[in-house]
Amino acid sequence: MGGPPPPPPPPGVNTAPIMPSVVPTYQMAAPISIIVVPTPTPSKKMKIYNWTKIQDRTLRTSAGNVWEKVSALSDRIHPDFHAVEEMFSQKTVSHANDMSDSAPMKKKSEVISLLDSKRSMNINIFLKQFKRANSEIASLISAGDTQQLGQEKLVLLQKIMPQPDEVEAISRFEGDETKLGNAEQFFKELIKVGDYKLRVNIMILNIDFVSTAAEMRATLNDYKSAIETTISSISLEQFLRLVLRIGNFMNKGRYAGNAAGFRLCSLCKLTDTKSNRSRVTLLHYIVEEVYKQDEAMLTFVEKLQPLLLSISRKSLDNLESELNVTKGSVSTISKAIKQSKEELIKEKYKDFIADVTNQLKEIYHQLDEVKNQSKKLAKFFCEDEKTFSVDEFLLELLTFLEKCEQAHTDNVRRKELEEKNAKRKREREEASKKKTAKKQSKRESEGEVDLVEMLLGEIKNGKTLRRTRRTERAN
Repeated sequence: MGGPPPPPPPPGVNTAPIMPSVVPTYQMAAPISIIVVPTPTPSKKMKIYNWTKIQDRTLRTSAGNVWEKVSALSDRIHPDFHAVEEMFSQKTVSHANDMSDSAPMKKKSEVISLLDSKRSMNINIFLKQFKRANSEIASLISAGDTQQLGQEKLVLLQKIMPQPDEVEAISRFEGDETKLGNAEQFFKELIKVGDYKLRVNIMILNIDFVSTAAEMRATLNDYKSAIETTISSISLEQFLRLVLRIGNFMNKGRYAGNAAGFRLCSLCKLTDTKSNRSRVTLLHYIVEEVYKQDEAMLTFVEKLQPLLLSISRKSLDNLESELNVTKGSVSTISKAIKQSKEELIKEKYKDFIADVTNQLKEIYHQLDEVKNQSKKLAKFFCEDEKTFSVDEFLLELLTFLEKCEQAHTDNVRRKELEEKNAKRKREREEASKKKTAKKQSKRESEGEVDLVEMLLGEIKNGKTLRRTRRTERAN
């Protein structure tokens, strides 16, 4: 499949030292056929674009990879190799007082304490949040009222659950129950609720799972969209082709030259190759040329960046670990419900456990789909599937997209600055011309005045002025 011949160079660009590149006409002779697009040989020693070259054996054993598609494309942008050579050729050498020790004064009280003082204090702090009687709180737990209790209070309640020795001490108390402390009275009401610990754990799972499951589904969908968009992006393939051609031109005659493809992480190294112009890198140059000739080639930046940003702070491994923890919690609670002596608990939460179990299966299925897509992504970009990390790959790609945006911003600012400097230079030149003209005019005016004054002075002194021929003829 052959491409059209390259257009003539823009006016003012001298491309004489380098022959313009020609896109060869070739046919796909085999199922996996990758042709290295020829580039001219630079006349100067070039700086190295330090990409990671993919070995030909890897390229030709990965059917349907991105570089097979890139090699079959026609050029939408024809690099100005003369400009590349001029910009990226190697230069020739010519640390309060702690008052915790002071114990507070204990007030005399008839309250009977069965719990440790610190433990009792923590329980009372928790109970103050409810502003309800202890019996009402126990009733909410028995009813499984997650709306009234709320996640935060349930988690705190889970942390202050009575220990076996505390349960025994309160159960065996035979004195005046009205004299028991508030914490002890709360525990006494709580113990009356059958399987109170299990009820609290079920309520926490109920609240947690709704938000956790929704977040996991959304995250997996974001991964799926990001991978699919990356693989199907034609503009990214065109950009890779442009970088490949310029990179092969710069690396001509070296080990890294004559490459049919490179690892995608090499894109971030475009900023490592500095130009002979101040603060201009190879990425700045390429982005500038794309915006000049075919801005649509950078469509992939706009489409991919929001998708990659949404998963940039997430991890597929962490999601799987969290999913396994949730599955373990559900399994533990499910077994506890089956072993409970409270028939009401079994009947009330039977459907809930079944629904949660089904949702977990669906999320695991989504996870498997994303893992398969990750393998497809690795194969498509000729990465090592054994060591491939989809999170690292997509984060590297996001970093490159951000560098592309920054390069464009830098180019715009530099152009604005150059235009301002050029305008100032013109204004200075014009001001200088006006100043010079003004001085010249002043000199001429002063010369005329001096001549008149000299003649008047001579007449005053009695000197006879010589007649001109014009005056003699008049007489």
